[in-house]
Amino acid sequence: MKLNKILYILAIPVLSMVSCKKFLEVKPKGVIIAETLNDFEGVLNGEGIVNPFGQNNLIIYPTDDIKDLSFNPQSQSSPKGNSYFWVEYINNNSVRPDLWADLYSRIANLNVVTEGVLSATDGTEQQKKQLYAEAMVAKSFNYFHLLSFFSPAYHKTTAATDYGVPYVNTTDVSKDVPARPTLQVAYDQLINDLITAVPDLPEVNINNTRATKDAAYGMLTRIYMSMGDYINAEKYANLVLGSGKAKIVNYSTYSGSILPATNSSPEELWVRYANNLSFTYSNELLAKYDLNNDLRIRLLSTKKTDGSYSYGSLQAYNPNRGITYAEIYLDKAECLARAGDIDAALDIVNNTIRKNRFMPNQYTALNAGTPGAALTAVLEERRRELAFKGLRWSDMKRLDKEGRMPTVERVANDGTTVIATLKPGSTAYTFQIPLMVQSFNSNMPLNKR
Repeated sequence: MKLNKILYILAIPVLSMVSCKKFLEVKPKGVIIAETLNDFEGVLNGEGIVNPFGQNNLIIYPTDDIKDLSFNPQSQSSPKGNSYFWVEYINNNSVRPDLWADLYSRIANLNVVTEGVLSATDGTEQQKKQLYAEAMVAKSFNYFHLLSFFSPAYHKTTAATDYGVPYVNTTDVSKDVPARPTLQVAYDQLINDLITAVPDLPEVNINNTRATKDAAYGMLTRIYMSMGDYINAEKYANLVLGSGKAKIVNYSTYSGSILPATNSSPEELWVRYANNLSFTYSNELLAKYDLNNDLRIRLLSTKKTDGSYSYGSLQAYNPNRGITYAEIYLDKAECLARAGDIDAALDIVNNTIRKNRFMPNQYTALNAGTPGAALTAVLEERRRELAFKGLRWSDMKRLDKEGRMPTVERVANDGTTVIATLKPGSTAYTFQIPLMVQSFNSNMPLNKR
């Protein structure tokens, strides 16, 4: 099966026709071909690259962060609802597949950079290598989310037999669609891509949507966390935090106002936007907050007339669904707690995170007497801090592999009747390869459901 069969469903923009350049003697009239450094920077700055998730923001809907009483499994057909109820197919018919097509489309555009930028008609060799490296980091982010949705959670005992997702690294539509690699090969590929990119990345970039060395280290931290490799996760978290650039905003200085814009906030390591939709907190998540004093509730949510809270509604703040310094700090805290270093783990939770999320006279420290209790405290603070940031589904999958996820329930619009459950160990933690992709690639192995 040729690559154009998978590319057809991705709706690749005209700019991706740069791949035709090597087959043509002259530039086609009216077609934009990336040739200069500025052309390739334009790809990296493109709205689709910076906002990679498409219209539906599906990375939020299967998580236990959210409650949406408008969905009914008996009459459900939307991608949002299918994700919310963990239906096998996000799209239940042969249409352009949401999330899969969105992320592969972004990857296709990034392949324009990796295929062409080293031959750009201007710029220094180091400038070209930097843009190449930035594109590799951006691709790793998209592949991470593809693996999170369309492959099982990583576990070292099954990674050699579970499947990853096709790794497309060319815009040449004459090439065959890559086979699904094993999950181990898929993760090894992303790790190698990032490590290889680091030497050519800058310490500081023109803005926080463009990759740096710390962004690559942050992606490596996230990937190792998802693998349950907490030794390597801590190693790369330390590299991020050791750069001296990590900041956590003190929310108490913004009481009564809005937070700094994401593209200028010092606590955003690497920015990836998504449509700023409104989400209702699940009862289970909401119960983890001090609703009266936690500024994450006061500044990031709105209380509705029915007593529920809505994240993102009536807010000018567009959350970063890329990588925050808070995520990296909490990664390190979790690794420390797992290693039995209670004091160091709680020092991060209390003095780095919580003190910056409460008014000084309302702050209370968390305590733990055992490594297990410290780990619980870290994971609960992680829930509060990273709610609706786009990482929870990956966290749920890795914690389920460790037996740490309870049954997740969806309730009817009466607020109490349970109408769907996601049970521990369920194969519903992995969505199926989309129907349209199957129709073009009949030999592609499918996920167990």
